[in-house]
Amino acid sequence: MAREAGGSDDAREFRLEGFALVLAGGALVALLIGAFQLGRAVERRSAPPPSNGGAAGSSRGGDASPEEVPENLTFFDTLGGPGQEAEPKREAASASPRPAATPPPVASAAGPWFVQVFVGRDRAAAEEVVKTLRAKGYPVRAEAVREGATTSLFKVRVGGFATREAADAAVDRLHRDGQASTWVVKTGA
Repeated sequence: MAREAGGSDDAREFRLEGFALVLAGGALVALLIGAFQLGRAVERRSAPPPSNGGAAGSSRGGDASPEEVPENLTFFDTLGGPGQEAEPKREAASASPRPAATPPPVASAAGPWFVQVFVGRDRAAAEEVVKTLRAKGYPVRAEAVREGATTSLFKVRVGGFATREAADAAVDRLHRDGQASTWVVKTGA
């Protein structure tokens, strides 16, 4: 075989196998972890100091005292700051009141089918939904279900319908009256 003039046969191959591959992978992972930690350190240094001494229950500044934290705090309570509601109130009425084209559903007290229109920990919001639905003539009830030692879950339900079909018809009427999140439930029969 003849070599071309000016050609080079010095092509080299670079291969990573076995231990060299593991070593290169480890170095790459260490480099990524180091970059992440460096980014966190820079973020901490450049962040403005907290106005209330840090998160609830901790003191970053050294001289700031920890805030008193109630024992029965829920996750939603930790999201809102002082003077803010933990959970936003649910919209109880539609923006533009429309006259009811059909009368509200009539339910028997003995039926096992209900339309649930609200579930939440906010008692005031549940009472507002009950008040709004009663004003529209719906047979509505609210119940508090114990969830743990100190928290309650408030459920607002319309009905006592004898059949599933009657409950489904009530869902359609409730949707027309502005209650978007509804579902049919059956209580113990």
